[in-house]
Amino acid sequence: MNKRMYEFSEDGKSCLIYDAKPPRYWFNYLWNENGYCSQISQMGHGRSYYLNEKADMCMINNNDARYFYIRDEESKECWNIGEGPLNTKVDNYQCEHSIGYSCVSSEYKNIRSSWRFFVPQGGYHEVWEVTLSNDDNRERTLSLFSAVTFELEGFKYPRYYEMYRCLETEFDQKLNGIYCASSHPFAPHKRYNAFLTSSEPVYAYDGDLAKFCGETGSITRLDASAFALFQRPKVVMEGMDCTNSSAALFIVGGVLQHKIKLEAGEERKICFAFGVSESIDEARRVSDEIHNFETVAEQFQETQSYNLQKYSSLSVQTPDEKINNIMNLWLKKQIDCCIVGKKGVRDNLQIAVALLNYRQQKAKEEILECLRHQFQDGHGVLTWYPYDDTRYSDQPFWIIWAVCELIKETGDFSILGKKVQWQDGGEDTVLAHMKAAVNRLIQDKGRNGLVRIYFADWNDALNITTDPEAESVMLSHQFCLALMEMKRLIEKTGDTEYADFLETEYQTLRNQINEAAWDGEWYMRALSKEENIGSKDSKGSKIYLNAQTWAVLGEVADEEKLPKLVRSVDGMEHDFGFPLNQPPYPCYSANVGRMSGMLPGLFENGGVYCHATGFKILMDCKLGRGTKAVRTLKKIMPDSEKNPSSQSGAEPYVFTNCYSTHPKYYGKSYWSWTTGTSAWSMMGLYEGIMGIKRDYDGLKVEPAFPAEWDSAEMTRHFRDADYHITICNPNHVEGGIPVITVDQKPVAGNIIPDFRDGKRHEVIVALR
Repeated sequence: MNKRMYEFSEDGKSCLIYDAKPPRYWFNYLWNENGYCSQISQMGHGRSYYLNEKADMCMINNNDARYFYIRDEESKECWNIGEGPLNTKVDNYQCEHSIGYSCVSSEYKNIRSSWRFFVPQGGYHEVWEVTLSNDDNRERTLSLFSAVTFELEGFKYPRYYEMYRCLETEFDQKLNGIYCASSHPFAPHKRYNAFLTSSEPVYAYDGDLAKFCGETGSITRLDASAFALFQRPKVVMEGMDCTNSSAALFIVGGVLQHKIKLEAGEERKICFAFGVSESIDEARRVSDEIHNFETVAEQFQETQSYNLQKYSSLSVQTPDEKINNIMNLWLKKQIDCCIVGKKGVRDNLQIAVALLNYRQQKAKEEILECLRHQFQDGHGVLTWYPYDDTRYSDQPFWIIWAVCELIKETGDFSILGKKVQWQDGGEDTVLAHMKAAVNRLIQDKGRNGLVRIYFADWNDALNITTDPEAESVMLSHQFCLALMEMKRLIEKTGDTEYADFLETEYQTLRNQINEAAWDGEWYMRALSKEENIGSKDSKGSKIYLNAQTWAVLGEVADEEKLPKLVRSVDGMEHDFGFPLNQPPYPCYSANVGRMSGMLPGLFENGGVYCHATGFKILMDCKLGRGTKAVRTLKKIMPDSEKNPSSQSGAEPYVFTNCYSTHPKYYGKSYWSWTTGTSAWSMMGLYEGIMGIKRDYDGLKVEPAFPAEWDSAEMTRHFRDADYHITICNPNHVEGGIPVITVDQKPVAGNIIPDFRDGKRHEVIVALR
């Protein structure tokens, strides 16, 4: 019987991959709070980078080059632990991607090998533990080659100051490894030096990858630098030893060769470290650490404990085992990873609000960091790494919404008085930042009283080039939500005058949307003088998902419009989720912009944009449609019933950004890990379906339970207390009215009291 392509471990902490060649690379990400991050595929290769607190990037290796080669010195046969890049078939292959580490292992002709990765909590490097075991009945002599490239790029500099012109490698005896030093005059910090070191005496080395790969094993970039190709490296394949080379310019890297004799039944472990440093002395100190295997073991245990502990304050147990496997640990890790990989106001605020559910302090830091990238006129940058201040219209909404959620989570209204810098100089209070965002959206209203779209709103690809005054219906819905939420916040502060102002603005905008943007069965997506977008009369696409979901979330649709809107959304359902728009545009339209220039069914042009499907989950929950919400969530979960990972190519443990509906790329995803789908899926489950929501006076309980679930449980840390919440659904109602007891005492209404007592409380929610 053939093994499955993968399976989860019983505790859900690991995904065990049994196929070295899944449909595409399946990655894990490992990082520490210093900003060091390593991406690891199921074969062990991937990129490593360092991003400091100012978002100055240092991409350490190019071409994702990180490889181990093993060569039998008698037969000269060569193979990789993870089967690539040589592609020699190995036996008993397995890759374990876990929350705090990855491990690739295999066997080849009686040699067992494993390669375990982790990123220590301290430092700016990753550690590899390689174990070789001789299961033969005779002595074996092996050469083990570790190989990486050095790039050290990622920051802006004047033309013709490319980093490769400033790099040189050398072998350092005290380091017992290769050190790559840079002398770049415009480097934003000192940590643009890299190293590869080992705990075992090095037999030979190469700092010049042309010597290792062979001169014809490299290709030239357009800028005249080069990087090595590792599929058939000359030294390995021709039975040679490394040449003890060093290099400057062009193809610099690090290769360490070890010759290892293993008696029959003998096992040997070697530790390696790969990373960046400010000096060679710092790198030598790391080398000293990995020579002590006890120190490495302590660092490994510390890393595992930290990574599991930071996710321990939030958990869920539902009748659906797949939901449990992904939503308990892997989803939280994915959201965490987005903070490492994204540096944008809109993106990071969405991620931070999801993070409030389990890493409150980190979320607070991220929200305040985003406010620093807001201009005094109220708008914000798109990203601060790389820096892009293209005028998008939606940044102010996310600022208002995220700060409201932060105050609900912490209950700390003093945050509103905290001074935060502006992107364009000076500083003011958090409340002033929020008011600037409100004013910006009001001032940005167009001819119909809706908020103008500028270059784009949430949908980066909806660029209405024909009308600079075009208005976004989606953003106008979102502004309605922001006005309602900020009004509630301001009322808590006692400023009734400003609260009344916000209420008036909300009512005015709601009326303007319903007057100008309702199309009879759904809301249009944008209003333009040439042609309204997302209308039954539009050329190409007739309906957009986001204009409907946010009409519900922003409480714009009235009782007469709501049933029609819901029917229209339900009619968009696809096996993989809900397409962003239907039908796709068949050809480019300047009135729509970039999305219409894509092939139909790809990305934003009619693809199932999972991030937007996440909005739809919360729409279902707000309407009490728990069964629909769970069904929708499971459609976009990885390895879904109708779109398994064998078809989509996506990792089976993390959410992806989009699924294609184009017949030549049908069902496939584009990228995973760093997508807002993760944040909205978390909010959909924990805050929507389970219905445990932060509020100013405590935790609000508003489940949108599916009728088929008997019960579910979750834990939640909230304001210095822990809550174990059991939701019971004996009558199999959908949604339901909650009846709450806390510590065996009945609670009136649906707010769990704010205890703040450092204790654990038992909460029972009975639905009727």
